[in-house]
Amino acid sequence: MDEQALLGLNPNADAVFRKRALTYFEQLKTSPDAWQVCAEALAQGLHSDDHVKFFCFQVLEHQIKFKYSSLTEVQQQLIRDTLMTWLQAQIVTSQPEKAFIRNKASQVFALLFVAEYLTKWLSFFFDILSIVCLNPQGVDLYLRILMAIDAEVVDREIVHTPEECRRNTLIKDRMREQCISTLVDSWYQILCIYQASNSEIICQCLEVVGAYVSWIDLSFIANDRNNSWEMLFRSDDTYDRAVLVAHQAVICLMCVVLQS
Repeated sequence: MDEQALLGLNPNADAVFRKRALTYFEQLKTSPDAWQVCAEALAQGLHSDDHVKFFCFQVLEHQIKFKYSSLTEVQQQLIRDTLMTWLQAQIVTSQPEKAFIRNKASQVFALLFVAEYLTKWLSFFFDILSIVCLNPQGVDLYLRILMAIDAEVVDREIVHTPEECRRNTLIKDRMREQCISTLVDSWYQILCIYQASNSEIICQCLEVVGAYVSWIDLSFIANDRNNSWEMLFRSDDTYDRAVLVAHQAVICLMCVVLQS
């Protein structure tokens, strides 16, 4: 990678370096294979600078959004392998990525999911869960990926073409048939494991439930097991934690009521 151009990614860089970085980004976008340098950098953890990592995810995002159908099978597999290798590294690292990088990575995962779930990567969620294994850093990314998928497939505020609407309907139908029960099981396990130790994960998980409950079978949520969510309020919580969890729980339950 052009190390001099990468200096322009720093927010404090001067105009000359910023222009060089932008030019470099455009070169990577238009080149048929230069993006693979970014894939290698992410998979091997070659850069410690947060802005460079974000830049690499942006390059992959562009490939998936605008050029994915023109990539070879080998190149598509490279993107899959890159993301899964990066995810595995996040489980064992002692220094989690900044939130803005995790969010961008989740968006890239979601774009790849949309591109491949119906045709090539039917085991997407099972593969993600097999890596995450309810590790706190993995769970955080798993929940972010689920919210990013919701934004791509379900979010009614995003305008989609008729073709995208048909695709999204097929994706939801396939998920209902194949994996929703597994996802709900994972949410319940997350709530049980982290209810007394990690309010941030609890809030993330309830946010996911609130998003997905609008279109999945209500019986997956409104059953005897999941009605036990009141356990969230039985520990010696601080006031701030109780407020956070209660807020997300209310939103989640409102979604259940609205669907019914």
